[in-house]
Amino acid sequence: MLKKKKMRTNQFFDVRRFGMMCRRELLEPWKTHLLRFVACYAVLAVIVVGYGMETYNHLSPGTPLEYSHALMQFFMVIFYAMGMLFASSFMERMKTKTGRIAFLITPASAFEKYLSRWLLVTVVFIVAFAIAFGLADLTKVLVCRMLYSNVAEQITFVPWSEVFTHPYAGWRLGVVASSFCFLQSLFVLGSVIWPKNAWIKTCAALIVILLLHVQAVMVVYQVRGSFHRGFYLTDEDMNRLVIGVGIVWAVFNWTLAYFRFKESEIINRW
Repeated sequence: MLKKKKMRTNQFFDVRRFGMMCRRELLEPWKTHLLRFVACYAVLAVIVVGYGMETYNHLSPGTPLEYSHALMQFFMVIFYAMGMLFASSFMERMKTKTGRIAFLITPASAFEKYLSRWLLVTVVFIVAFAIAFGLADLTKVLVCRMLYSNVAEQITFVPWSEVFTHPYAGWRLGVVASSFCFLQSLFVLGSVIWPKNAWIKTCAALIVILLLHVQAVMVVYQVRGSFHRGFYLTDEDMNRLVIGVGIVWAVFNWTLAYFRFKESEIINRW
């Protein structure tokens, strides 16, 4: 009786079984992960090195270098884009009938399978992207110091300390994190709904939703005449609103994706 009760309680989550599932997700498709990492590094390296060459080509020896926000903006755009692209691969193992059967008969609970995939496309992606950007920045320093030896001492790494020590660093990081989680959760949900061509179908669905939203806003604007009548938010209030809404919607989308994922073990709707 005790053994049966223990087995029932472990049907939802078991640490050892979950660890084996995570190891399998990381090690079995290691070639795919490596190719994606190299592609991410290559894209970042081209942009970062190109930015460095454009910057240092016009720099005179002894001139103080002031970093513009252009590189940070490129970083954020690529971070969001690759995060959404990687999230759309959430259900890539379920594209074919053989892969779907092999994944569904894996000795792990639906929650363990879902959480292992979620960690891969969220936490592992963020760590891998940070490493890729660091390597791209190192490539920029090495290449530019060889090309522009007269200003070699002025060629340095991206001053991340300025980003994290900024007076509004906390708010900015919060907005970036919440908005990334929200966008990423949309593509996780899209991948669960459409395992095949998830990125394209999710983008198409989001475009349709966005157009409908814009149309609804225009109708409301025509009826009311103004959106700002008696309504004002400070910068901090706006940041709180963005962070709160982003987190709530991200959790909602991830939860909805889990239940949709769980249904795939019972009935095939694709």
